Amino acid sequence: MESFLFWLWSVSGVFSGYQVISSNNPIMSVFWLILAFLNAAFLLLLLGLEFLPILFCIVYGGAIGIMFLFVVMLLNIKLVEINENATRYLPIGMIIGFIFLYQIYFALSVGTYEASWEMVYYTGLVESSNIEQLGAVLYTDYFIYFLVSSLVLLVSMIGGIVLCLYHEEGIKRQDLFGQVATEFDKTVVNYNVQ
Repeated sequence: MESFLFWLWSVSGVFSGYQVISSNNPIMSVFWLILAFLNAAFLLLLLGLEFLPILFCIVYGGAIGIMFLFVVMLLNIKLVEINENATRYLPIGMIIGFIFLYQIYFALSVGTYEASWEMVYYTGLVESSNIEQLGAVLYTDYFIYFLVSSLVLLVSMIGGIVLCLYHEEGIKRQDLFGQVATEFDKTVVNYNVQ
């Protein structure tokens, strides 16, 4: 059963990843991206991890996927523009793809590093749970990367807000600072005074 679920989620993840880059509709592309994140979460769950699949579903599938969908819907991208510019990026995409495949080949051909059990028992990672192990490593050895990833999420949130600030000509906007700074005596006229 585990091998069937592995192949099901693996094939579904590869297919949804292909649909992300080949879909003509950007909104459907974001939905395929969310499905790819969920397939990766299911594969991690199959490995026996508890925390990372939940993190994938909440952070990637929920927050980042919905933010991408929100930005795509706000940009109002025309499908004609996508079809006209699709082949323009093909050469650079192929170069990046070949570099990526070469790195995977190089990483697999070098071999794997196996830690000795004495080191694992010495660090005390065997006695703790999966979430405690991840927290111990994440907040001690990799805290810089954790802070940088939070800054990347902050910049993406600010980018989504900036993309929403689209001002068209001829539309009246509310000026909150001007309304608060008005003086009562200059704005209210009493016609009942004789």
